[in-house]
Amino acid sequence: MDNRKESKERAKMLSALATVSSLAMMIVCDFMLAYFGGDWLDNYFQTGDHTFRVACICLAIATVFLTFFKLIYSVIVDKDDD
Repeated sequence: MDNRKESKERAKMLSALATVSSLAMMIVCDFMLAYFGGDWLDNYFQTGDHTFRVACICLAIATVFLTFFKLIYSVIVDKDDD
């Protein structure tokens, strides 16, 4: 019985580690894509300012916060199950 609990805890820790590491990679990729994609859109539509770049970066920030909240919520739900 004790071994099952330990293996379940280990699986939860590995799942959290995988989520955090993928979140870090997502942050880097999202911001790079948002910056360069927004720059390309600004050049393509010749806006003359950073309209699309700022919009894309704001979208990347929103997705990062939503992912953080999803991670926190899943940890809270896991604690409630115990």
